[in-house]
Amino acid sequence: MDLLQDLNFTGFYVIVLLTFYENIIKIRKVLHSLKNKFVLLTNMLVNMGIGLIMPITTLYIHGTLHKSIVTAGYVLFCFSGAMMIGNLIGGKLFDSWKQKPLMYLCGSGVVIALFLVGLFPQWPIYPILITCYGLCLGGLNSSINGYLAFLQVSDPNIFNNGYWFASLGMGLATFLSGILFGVSIRVVFFSSAILFLFTTLIIRVAFHPIKKHVQTKPTTSFKSKTDRSFLNVLIICLAMIIIWICYEQWNSNVSVLMVAKHISIPKYSMLFTISTVEIVLVQPFMNRFFKPAFQSEKKRIILGLLAFACSYLFILNAESYWRFVAGITMVTLGEMLALIAIPAVLNRYASDQNRGTIQSLGSFAGSLGRALGPLLGGYFITGFGYNWTFLGMFIIHLLLIFPILSLKLSKQE
Repeated sequence: MDLLQDLNFTGFYVIVLLTFYENIIKIRKVLHSLKNKFVLLTNMLVNMGIGLIMPITTLYIHGTLHKSIVTAGYVLFCFSGAMMIGNLIGGKLFDSWKQKPLMYLCGSGVVIALFLVGLFPQWPIYPILITCYGLCLGGLNSSINGYLAFLQVSDPNIFNNGYWFASLGMGLATFLSGILFGVSIRVVFFSSAILFLFTTLIIRVAFHPIKKHVQTKPTTSFKSKTDRSFLNVLIICLAMIIIWICYEQWNSNVSVLMVAKHISIPKYSMLFTISTVEIVLVQPFMNRFFKPAFQSEKKRIILGLLAFACSYLFILNAESYWRFVAGITMVTLGEMLALIAIPAVLNRYASDQNRGTIQSLGSFAGSLGRALGPLLGGYFITGFGYNWTFLGMFIIHLLLIFPILSLKLSKQE
């Protein structure tokens, strides 16, 4: 009876979201009016390629290759570490080298690694190729983010729209991942490789060379500006690391908590379906409430931190499924507020000479948080329990608001 009630609650929740936007046709109009459609499509395809592989990685290593969960964790850590290195190298090369050849190189590396792992999905070549895939993927992500940063000058909402496309791609891919894995692991890797191949072709056809403005400011003024900007960038990156360390608990340790509360795995998976539905329906309308201006973007980050903080309060001593649904809803709201505003704010501290590098630092911080999240979460939960860990996450998100409030943008910046 409880299961039926919880499922009915979830169904009712989704239906309410759908019927709330009876004029959902507006989404189509929004998409029709978008600038840089092919660039946004590229962002969606990249996230689809990622989303096909990541949900089944641990399952494949542990269930098919018969390696331990610890070994699977090490493989994912190597993947994340390689991706972080790729983020930094890609961002630096984006600023100091040619942008489109960099994207071709990274995109081709991803395609080759995925085709090879599709042909030879055995141990020990599998973790080696997955690590190579992570390195090239990090470079590709940084270069695309750097490209988006340049486009923001003429398209202020591009990060907001890019996140919507990325979420849509990730939602579709995670839905298809299990189906394709049921056919064959090779189908998963080949499908992902084809998506990245299309990505590289779109870059070739639709991406245009970037024209950089030459920096003409005096050296002393630029040095002062750089020092202030670097401190602000560090604050934002610290926020990204903490947000993702805590966010990763939803992808790892929350599932263990829910099972311990006698809530089934399918109902845990349903949380991310709900999150995707919320993003797809709500995200296109976010631009109406927040202008593409620095103070508005700061407000978005602060509101996002509050939403993330509240998500952990909802699941303190949670026994009912609706508490977890409410928690994931607050997480989704935090995503739509903070995680979209952060790249835009980072871009305000960049010049045409370092936009790729600045964006790569944000990507690096996110990747570092995702890599540390399951490890640190497991440590704190083991030592202090779920409730104290979630309460600590609530408090640390609130404390993050103070350094974000200190962010300033001078006239020179």
